Amino acid sequence: MEFFIDNILYIALTLTVFTLVFFFLKNKKNKSDFRNLSKNDIEIKLRAYERLILFLERIEPVSMVNRLELHESSKDAVSSLLIKNIVLEYEYNISQQIYVSDKLWRSLELIKNKMINSVAACTKDLDSTATTDDLIKSLLDQSKKNIVIINYAKKILKEEVRYISNIR
Repeated sequence: MEFFIDNILYIALTLTVFTLVFFFLKNKKNKSDFRNLSKNDIEIKLRAYERLILFLERIEPVSMVNRLELHESSKDAVSSLLIKNIVLEYEYNISQQIYVSDKLWRSLELIKNKMINSVAACTKDLDSTATTDDLIKSLLDQSKKNIVIINYAKKILKEEVRYISNIR
């Protein structure tokens, strides 16, 4: 026991080095896997990234408000329709996860959930006499925060595309 306590720093350092080497080798293997992709495989992956960029654009609530005819509906109906649209867009693109990194896919899932929560929170924060226009105004105010996280996911997506595009 005394040996362990006296040498804990060395043990921690050894474990850290081992972990770093393991992750380096694992990362190197993943990069070489990309190098073995055919031109057709790379094109398929790039189309998946294109679809995911569209997905990010289409799930932003303000984008949906502009795309869908919502002004004749009640605020609760608009909220439900926006949330349903986000879920449908996600389900339509769920197969794309096999073409992208786990980091990117987790980001996309988090953004989907953030957009749903954003719409729900905007709706919940309004009083019972609020109109659809009040909801849309609230969504516009919230849009600035949404754009920041969507742009972050786009950045990750573009980095992956650049990496795949520069392999050959």
